Amino acid sequence: MKALVTGATGFIGSHMVERLLAEGWDVICPVRNMGTPGHVEGLPVCCVPVSELEAQLRKHGPVDYVFHIAGATRATNYQGYREANVEMTRLLLELCAAHPWNDALKRFVLVSSQAAAGPSDEQGTPVTEADPPSPLSLYGRSKLEAEEVTLSFRDRLPVTIVRPPTVFGPRDRDVLGVFKAARMRVAPYLAGPPRRVSIIYVEDLAHGILAAGLSARSEGRTYFLANADPVIWREFVLDVARVMGCKAVAVPVPLSVMKFATIVGDVAGRLTGSARLLRPEKLAEMRQLAWICSADRAFRELNWKACTPLDQAIAKTSNWYKRRGWV
Repeated sequence: MKALVTGATGFIGSHMVERLLAEGWDVICPVRNMGTPGHVEGLPVCCVPVSELEAQLRKHGPVDYVFHIAGATRATNYQGYREANVEMTRLLLELCAAHPWNDALKRFVLVSSQAAAGPSDEQGTPVTEADPPSPLSLYGRSKLEAEEVTLSFRDRLPVTIVRPPTVFGPRDRDVLGVFKAARMRVAPYLAGPPRRVSIIYVEDLAHGILAAGLSARSEGRTYFLANADPVIWREFVLDVARVMGCKAVAVPVPLSVMKFATIVGDVAGRLTGSARLLRPEKLAEMRQLAWICSADRAFRELNWKACTPLDQAIAKTSNWYKRRGWV
């Protein structure tokens, strides 16, 4: 089998590439800068310039699967999100639909996000694929729009959408702060009622993405890919410290302090042109009491479930960070 994986140089994409290589696949990776292959450096993949993608596909022949993982999780405005998450998805779909080998394409898988669906209700009822989407952030809106664009091609291409929740694992930078804090014997969390969150370890996610692509039942369908059990975020940050062997103190961060931090992050992002992790739209998501999604459909239709025990996933992530000097 031959697959095209976008976003291969990044966090989730590189794990997807490793999963495919382990299964004996040939992998093509579009990259923006051929001199910086990121996390696929040294792997037996075919890197091609994004700017020459169409010509390179003609050169290398048809691909069986497209796993579209590339996108922006941070931007200073909606236009930035839209260009990276919506228009790039549209361009790739149009390329696949117009290419002479599109009949050979078995599946186009878009990796979206739980942010496209929005949070759970105040009772913490898990969100399902049948629920109407209610994204809170600009990022979530852009991912939902990318989903809509993808589904608009389903008469021309076999498409599938997956929505992961919070993802963590080796190479991740968004949850890295939790591990850094744990190393300093601190477990910060947003003050107030317990906040429950669905999570998934990145290797389990890669397995789920592949399962969604290979399933005959998944064409035209959307799936949440998440651990069966959500976590209470305060307990999760304490678990990270415990597994790392650090006796941490739980520190509730007042909402007012977090608001100030996001305003500073927003201003800094606008001044530098580089969006920060903490920004007002992120706080709107963090304030919710429950971000819980149900992966029951993936279990029923794909015969998939997340299998890595939480402590093991935390340990593997922590060990990778330590080896690389990230914590």
